[in-house]
Amino acid sequence: AIETVVVQGESSYDEARRCRNTRVDIVPTPLAVVRVSGEEEVQVAVRCAAAQGVQACARAGAHGFENAAGCSGGVAIDLQDLQNLTVESASQVVHFGAGHTLGQLYYKLKTEHDLVVPGGAESGVGASGLFLGCGRGMLTQLHGLACDTIQGVRYVDARGELQVANADTNPDMFWMAKGGGGEFPGIVTEFTVQAFTAPHSLYARDCTFPPEKAKALIKTWVSHLPEMSDPVHQMFTHITMWNSMYVNFPSLCFDCSPEQIEWFEAKVNEIAEAVGGGQ
Repeated sequence: AIETVVVQGESSYDEARRCRNTRVDIVPTPLAVVRVSGEEEVQVAVRCAAAQGVQACARAGAHGFENAAGCSGGVAIDLQDLQNLTVESASQVVHFGAGHTLGQLYYKLKTEHDLVVPGGAESGVGASGLFLGCGRGMLTQLHGLACDTIQGVRYVDARGELQVANADTNPDMFWMAKGGGGEFPGIVTEFTVQAFTAPHSLYARDCTFPPEKAKALIKTWVSHLPEMSDPVHQMFTHITMWNSMYVNFPSLCFDCSPEQIEWFEAKVNEIAEAVGGGQ
């Protein structure tokens, strides 16, 4: 049995269907929103949707950018209460429930285990969608994409059966889990990923340029990117361009030695001086 099911017409429907992304053109209209507390309830919800011939969709962080993320015309299965997390201390392998947001996952790993996983910078984004969709973040140049760390998943298939996918079992589904994003043909309930010791020091440089320098900055930055992306330098770098009056070039160095910081400073200065006009 499932305790929390909200259908169209009920007073709590608008709240239940709402996405975190409040863009005015995103108005999902699922037939029902089912908030589950465990894998068995996910199975029940999928089997019910299948019996009625409607789509079942996973919702973890509710941060989708399109109406399709809201499962209009189908059954939205809300996973936010799947909050289990265990760590194998010797190997730093983490098993976590699909309901975690990135902020919840990062907080638990850091405060309880001094660990980190590579992922995005927005705390409210669902970890499930980010890991399934590759997931680039500040530790990517050091530890790879979020999907690179996946060692296995538990998921409910279209028949409502609980399955496991890893390198040895259902390897095709395992391949899909490492970057397939919203097209993964199942509802993931738990991830097994490789974590890493959290950085303890951070060295940062932030350079700002006027918008007319954007093209020169990008060309210069890209020419140095293969070298800066080498994990030996333990750094993160990117360029941000929004609808603003400046272009930003921030870079970070994680747990860097004096020699690494010296190289880091020299590289950032080289790029900034080649572009000119920055501050």
